[in-house]
Amino acid sequence: MTMEELHTRTVALLCQESVPPPPPATSGRDLELFAPPSPGQRFLPFLPTHLQHALSLTARFMELANAHPGEAGLAAVLDEAERLAREEELERVKYALRVFITHHPEGRGLPLPPLRERAPSQVLPSRRDPASPESWLDYFREDTGLGEYYDTWYATSPAAGYPDPAHPRQRLAGEQRGERFWHLHQQLLARYDTERLAFGHPRVAPLSDYASPISEGYDAGLPGFAPRPPGVSPRSLPGYGVTDHATRRDRLFTAASSGLLWQGDTPVPIESIGQLADTAESNLGSVDGEAWADPLGHYGSHHNLGHVLLAHILPPVKASLPGVLASPATAVRDPLFYRWHRHVDDILDAWQRTHLPPHELSDAPQVRMRQWLGGGRAPAHQSPDILICLRRAIPEAAAPDFDGQRWGEATFGGEHWDTPPPTFPMTTHTLRTRLVEEELRLPEGHRIGKPRLDHEEFHYFFRLENLLPREQEVTVRIFLVADAFAEERRLWLEMDRFDHTLRPSERAVLFRPARSASVVREGWPANLLLPRGRPEGMLFRLMVLLTRPEREHAGEGEEILSPSPRELGYPFNRPLPPGRRITELLAARPAVATRNLFIHHAP
Repeated sequence: MTMEELHTRTVALLCQESVPPPPPATSGRDLELFAPPSPGQRFLPFLPTHLQHALSLTARFMELANAHPGEAGLAAVLDEAERLAREEELERVKYALRVFITHHPEGRGLPLPPLRERAPSQVLPSRRDPASPESWLDYFREDTGLGEYYDTWYATSPAAGYPDPAHPRQRLAGEQRGERFWHLHQQLLARYDTERLAFGHPRVAPLSDYASPISEGYDAGLPGFAPRPPGVSPRSLPGYGVTDHATRRDRLFTAASSGLLWQGDTPVPIESIGQLADTAESNLGSVDGEAWADPLGHYGSHHNLGHVLLAHILPPVKASLPGVLASPATAVRDPLFYRWHRHVDDILDAWQRTHLPPHELSDAPQVRMRQWLGGGRAPAHQSPDILICLRRAIPEAAAPDFDGQRWGEATFGGEHWDTPPPTFPMTTHTLRTRLVEEELRLPEGHRIGKPRLDHEEFHYFFRLENLLPREQEVTVRIFLVADAFAEERRLWLEMDRFDHTLRPSERAVLFRPARSASVVREGWPANLLLPRGRPEGMLFRLMVLLTRPEREHAGEGEEILSPSPRELGYPFNRPLPPGRRITELLAARPAVATRNLFIHHAP
């Protein structure tokens, strides 16, 4: 069988949409948290038993691929997947195949269609009443790329680990799994709070009280998912009550406060945010060890069972449908997702604030970005070495062979090195966003429009001076924060991160297209790179932070490790030295530059 035929079969299977399971015979047949799923039972990836079963199918696919290398093995995998799709719940089989394609060396030769093709009914707009203030943010929560981003995370990094391609019955957790769990959600919350600020909404309130009615309702209008009316309270599930969940919440907060997790009768000091996040989520790295998947274990499955509890907040109806929080592809649509994750993040932040020492910020390279040109006291956040250009303001950029690096050096470097940004007509301090219409194509051939936030393309140019007569490697980190949030370390948005080598004593101009950002390459939707802003303009702070790379040479071939930049979220992943405002502290460093900019939204 040719690779083209294998691709066709893969796409056909992954793009087959499932039909919700038929209603149960009686309302007493409710969700079972502890039993393996029956063949036709709906796949709930946040349930450990469901996830374990799906990954056992992935392991089977890997064994088949290993037994018959090349196209024959891939054909055997698809034969087995198609057979299972006729006998088991389809979404479970599709998930297992996606994990195989993501992690197996042979499987990576097969295509992974985007969510809008795999499950078009799950990316439809809800079209809720615009009179509801929460519905004003539907464009963000229901963004097609955002759903894809979160869904991909759970196929790339299953909580139960992914089968080792070389030994499929063994599991691998992935590097920094818990730390990445914390960082992904922390950044998602920061972006959502920034969107809320544009409308004058308050920051997301944590869902820490499990017994009280929840004011936010949400009706996604998606087939296969139940709406949630406002004013309902979480309910207990068979074998697992709301009080059981609250007990595990309290144990996690106690651990964050004390700095100790308990493994039986043995205290285990928390040494990293990943260690606590592994336990809070309940994954292979949990301190509960082999009992990590047990909802009634000491710390249980707090994050994952939170999704399940909130998705089944109403008593079973005829179709026994869950809410959108049950699926990674749809969970981010619900306002309750952000309240739940603010609560989880508060647990992790309590440990960071209490037990992590402040960053010393001693990893700065001997590289300068200027705060001001000329004498006198520099005005705040007006660095001349951060230059931003709209793409349309650079006529040469339309040419297919445009060399942005060479253009930037000729325009902003050399004899223009000391020229302030306002002198250059192509630079700007204003960026623009707008709502455009995304066209969705449904399986029956219908097409519908969906609002999507996007921005006008722009490029960064940075001027860096190497202060040493030797080569230096630096990591360039770009952050953005709403001016109103500038002193809140959890609300700085990571925009980009890349490495660059400076020649001895070089005055360099670096060109960086915004859409080449590391966060975009890591899956964040390019259209959501910029926050929405406001029609009248919204003030933001752009910061460029230079650090040493993760590894550098100390001379004589010796390699040393610079530990701080290895931490995700650096430098906002822990407290900064006390006594000064964040922006003042960072702006006083020669390897940091800040610049005000405005984001205007076209109404």
